[in-house]
Amino acid sequence: MMELTIALKLLVAVGKLSDSGKLTFSAEDIAVKAHELYCEEFALKGYPQFPNSNKVYTQLMGKSAPLIVRGWLEKVGSKLYRLTSKGVSDLNAIDADGAYERRLRVERLLDDEYGRILKSDVFTLFCDGQQESIIFYQFCRFAGLSAGDKWQTVENRLKRLTHSVKEIVKLGESGQRLTIRFRGTNYSFTPDDLRSVGALYKFLLEKFQPQLDEWKKNVLG
Repeated sequence: MMELTIALKLLVAVGKLSDSGKLTFSAEDIAVKAHELYCEEFALKGYPQFPNSNKVYTQLMGKSAPLIVRGWLEKVGSKLYRLTSKGVSDLNAIDADGAYERRLRVERLLDDEYGRILKSDVFTLFCDGQQESIIFYQFCRFAGLSAGDKWQTVENRLKRLTHSVKEIVKLGESGQRLTIRFRGTNYSFTPDDLRSVGALYKFLLEKFQPQLDEWKKNVLG
């Protein structure tokens, strides 16, 4: 069995929380579960019965926070996090326990993520040859960005979007159709539809790079 890093142990802890039915987790939830699973690693020095929350916070907060930077968790509130589809996928690679439930959950996550991309106004305009009419606001909705987002949030969401786009294109290149259930309705997409998502994303990044650069400049000063 592979030796897990601190970050991977925390990912396993998040997986256990998710298996119990929780969709979002506080930093404290993660600290307590990590302490329960890996007491020696996450105990407070001199007080083995208590979790060392600071050891967990360093993996969740700041520019180098591995759980966020690697795309395993998404921050959805103050010290509140949600497991991403990439987190579920990487977790299944190291921990088979509960894999069936996670597979069902990741399918729901992917339906939501892929549906937001493939049923977006941006994708419709691109397919209709009206890509030049796409505005920055529509790109932000496509990427899941809000005006008040910090730059780290912008970067993390673009990383997650990049991962999803690559997975969609990969399906198209394999010749597969994609059927998803999104907001109560079933949709089916051809391999050509899926492959075109890559061209769309490249176009959007090139078109709106100046706005993203300005966003970064304004936030970071």
